[in-house]
Amino acid sequence: MSKKILVILVFTLFTAASILPVAGIELQKQENSTLQPSIEWEKTYGCKMVDWGRCVQQTSEGGYIICGAYDRNVYTPWQGFVYLLKTDAAGKVEWEKQYGIYPYENLGQYVLQTSDGGYIIAGYIGFTYHIDAYLLKTDSEGNLTWTRILGNYDFYDDSMSVQQTTDGGYIVTGWTASYGAGSSDAWLYKLDSEGCDEWNKTFGGSRLDGGDCVKQTFDGGFIITGRTDSFDSGGNGDAWLIKTDMNGNEIWNKSYGGHYLDEGKSVLQTSDGGYVLTGSTYSFGAGDHDAWLIKTDSSGNEIWNNTYGGSLWDQGKSVVQTTDGGYFITGDYTDPVQGDLELYMVKTDSEGNEEWNYIIEHESKGSTDSGYYGIQTNDGGYIVTGETGEYNLALVDLFLIKLGGTNSPPNSPIITGPTSGKPNIEYDFLFVSTDPEGDAVMYNVDWGDGDTEWTEYGDSGVGIILKHTWDASGKYTIKAKAIDIHGAESEWAEFTATIPRNKATNNQILMLRFLERFPLLQKLIQQL
Repeated sequence: MSKKILVILVFTLFTAASILPVAGIELQKQENSTLQPSIEWEKTYGCKMVDWGRCVQQTSEGGYIICGAYDRNVYTPWQGFVYLLKTDAAGKVEWEKQYGIYPYENLGQYVLQTSDGGYIIAGYIGFTYHIDAYLLKTDSEGNLTWTRILGNYDFYDDSMSVQQTTDGGYIVTGWTASYGAGSSDAWLYKLDSEGCDEWNKTFGGSRLDGGDCVKQTFDGGFIITGRTDSFDSGGNGDAWLIKTDMNGNEIWNKSYGGHYLDEGKSVLQTSDGGYVLTGSTYSFGAGDHDAWLIKTDSSGNEIWNNTYGGSLWDQGKSVVQTTDGGYFITGDYTDPVQGDLELYMVKTDSEGNEEWNYIIEHESKGSTDSGYYGIQTNDGGYIVTGETGEYNLALVDLFLIKLGGTNSPPNSPIITGPTSGKPNIEYDFLFVSTDPEGDAVMYNVDWGDGDTEWTEYGDSGVGIILKHTWDASGKYTIKAKAIDIHGAESEWAEFTATIPRNKATNNQILMLRFLERFPLLQKLIQQL
């Protein structure tokens, strides 16, 4: 009996990062929450030094793209490389790349898949406070297409966020000391699809101002959030929203805060045409610093604001609107007992009322678990990136955690192949299953003769050919089911193949029986 597997889709793996199980993690969950999803998986990636996750996005085929820092030195000079990591939907590394100029510090702070299937990264390059904005465009495999370094030498210029615009170009925001009116201004930089300059705008006054996140709005303009010291109400910095037209001309700006330091880190336009931003506030809330969520109308007028956290320093770094109209915040929480930084996730309803939260922490004192960016995934779950480890040992890894969502099982496989055959001959059978969420699927096949086999994972809707041989005649029912990467199983599919007796073998048996009855004829045949 002989069998072999032919997989139509072949996965090519590039040099992979080390994927380590996350040991010693404790999870603090909000009590009495029936809405809280379970944790599907956690993974770490990187080398022996310090590695950061700064942004994660789901890609068109259902996997994830993550950017951050690779092999970063803990101490000055903070050398390191921009890290770009591509995984499948289960967090398995497909390829990884590092970029930058040695011995400078190179950091990727935001990544986005572009319309051509490649990626755009925003970050910075330089040393200490002599840094420039750094933009990198790659193809779908992470190979560089072009790079741009923006800003003047000996000034602090940083790109924090990038979006592809409706015209195929890119919009970038950050902090700039090279241009503008003050010590630092919020920066809005427009490039075409090839990375060439189109226009450059700054916003701010005579003090410290900057932009941390930009999104294109429904009207083709842009919304920026960040921090302003020039237009704050208490003299210590306020969260800031700036609305512009499609050419970067300011339409309005609003600041939010009190007498202490308040900041905006992430903004998006909501389905009602207004805006929601997250960040941190020292002016409001129960702790020294709380994670903050502010909802405004389309003109930036505050509708409500809520705070989240404990008694110490907490903040929100990213926010997305969820399919139920609520919001998902990713950020940091400070353990009030150990004083350690923990990864913080908060889910709210549409009014900002907390529905559940997760606090992810290591058991050991002195460890750091920080969340930087989180999104809702296609299956209704969540994916978050950040960092985990101990800085005093220079052991910090990029962290990726997946929370479960509503996952539908794959469709039962369609089986095609010959319905009849002969013993001891190998036949091909094709198995195809599609997954509602587009997850990769594998197959469990029972050949009906006591043999079973499992395939590797392959793309949803892409067939796999298996070869099988039956030793004896009979009617065999082939059964197969598909299993997605989250473990959801389809119903069994069935296919019947009939293997009749070998006619040549039957004729030989009849001839032998005939010759047994006529021994003289048998001798005559032998002589002939």
